[in-house]
Amino acid sequence: MLRVASAISTLALLLLLAACTGDSPPDGGPTQPRPAFGSTIVPVTRVPRPDTVPAGATEIAETTELGFFVRRPDDEPQGVMTRDLKAASCQDGVMVLETSEETIYAALPCDRFLDERTEAAFVGQEMAIVLEVTEPRLRVLLETRQGAQAEFTVAGIWVE
Repeated sequence: MLRVASAISTLALLLLLAACTGDSPPDGGPTQPRPAFGSTIVPVTRVPRPDTVPAGATEIAETTELGFFVRRPDDEPQGVMTRDLKAASCQDGVMVLETSEETIYAALPCDRFLDERTEAAFVGQEMAIVLEVTEPRLRVLLETRQGAQAEFTVAGIWVE
């Protein structure tokens, strides 16, 4: 019985030591959160408004949701304040998404834009769009009623 109690005490001491060492900063301050396993966030440096973005376009300063889909089992997705994607293009480092409600401009290297085959899955479709603005990065997220999704990490977002 004494051996069992001794083993439990030793195990508890080891767990306590493991919890008190490792990632703690030397000054005892808070530790930095770690990204989820396998996930990395690469900070993006914002760029000034490119010349091809109209002066009347407003820079997006906070996350903006342009519609969404309500998805329920055994039911068709219901669009709420969605829009139709009329055209999508990229030229001179600016992605342009023309919707039935607005035109979205985003600074993006054009080699990271949709290819012709993928573009066909989005243009002409009902869309929900999220213009995400966070400290480390900016993203444009697209989703169709059928469930096709695309994500672009960009260096600036403007809407007209």
